Amino acid sequence: MDSDFYKEFENNFRGSRSQIIKILSNYDGLIDYILNIDSDPSLLDIGSGRGEWIQKCNARGFKSIGIEQDGEMVKVCKDLNLNIKEGDALSLLDKFSAESFSIVSAFHVIEHMEHKKIKEILVKAKRILKPNGFLLLETPSIDNLMVST
Repeated sequence: MDSDFYKEFENNFRGSRSQIIKILSNYDGLIDYILNIDSDPSLLDIGSGRGEWIQKCNARGFKSIGIEQDGEMVKVCKDLNLNIKEGDALSLLDKFSAESFSIVSAFHVIEHMEHKKIKEILVKAKRILKPNGFLLLETPSIDNLMVST
């Protein structure tokens, strides 16, 4: 997909940064829980897009890294001084140490992947999650009329 198209699509239909960060407050309980059990909280976000989740977690004291394939989205994240790696998640996940992240997340990513690659992501995420860490996968709901159409 053309990077300019995706960036424009995100900006027009996903919502503003502040709107997305507000929506992400649904995960404040998870962030609070991690902060209570982990003195060195860390996040790996797969498919970071514009980086709102990384920005939110950084603001709460996490050391966060994002992975993003789209060059325009990587530029947006770098312009915000977010730690972002450009490339394919399946390849990049191998570069991280075992048990190194409190949360591994992927928002609206796995629904675009074939079953074999989803399984591979799950195996690799398990390897890099700390004991008591969380894998957070968010997908769109088909009950949502906008998503369904």
